[in-house]
Amino acid sequence: MAQTGKAKRPNVFVRLTKYIKDVRVEMKRVVWPHRAEVINSSVVVIMTLLFFVAFTFIIDNISSWLFIDLLGKIGR
Repeated sequence: MAQTGKAKRPNVFVRLTKYIKDVRVEMKRVVWPHRAEVINSSVVVIMTLLFFVAFTFIIDNISSWLFIDLLGKIGR
């Protein structure tokens, strides 16, 4: 049977070895953040999270109170 022009792929072990080597090369190029940068970013994320939790809690309570009050007046 004649080939249709496709090149034969290397076996799985050759591809896996090449992948691992490529990953190691790329990991050497990574610029890792310093401890202070990680702490600063973590604090920003936690503060933002706390803000949105409080905001959602307040909006939820206000809207619940309004709807309950409105439904109570409609039902009378």
